Amino acid sequence: GNLDPEDVNEKLLYDTFSSFGTIIKPPKIMRDDMTNQSKGFGFVSYDCFEASDLAVECMHQQFLCNRQVIVQYAFKKASNTEETGQAKNNNA
Repeated sequence: GNLDPEDVNEKLLYDTFSSFGTIIKPPKIMRDDMTNQSKGFGFVSYDCFEASDLAVECMHQQFLCNRQVIVQYAFKKASNTEETGQAKNNNA
């Protein structure tokens, strides 16, 4: 969370977070449907938990484009309402 809506794009997320491991799908920044402006958070998906653990450990509360970002796991709710962890980071 707390991504700079003007300066942080998917390429920057990829370039920044690919050093921690293999990214399995392109990073996604969540955007407003009407304006396409960044909502200030996005997702990076790794091939293993070790890579995502390293990204969280190294990048949480660090600065990206002059903003202190929040890097944490994102949890996807399953249809039975159980939470299942994905090797996914909520980047900022």
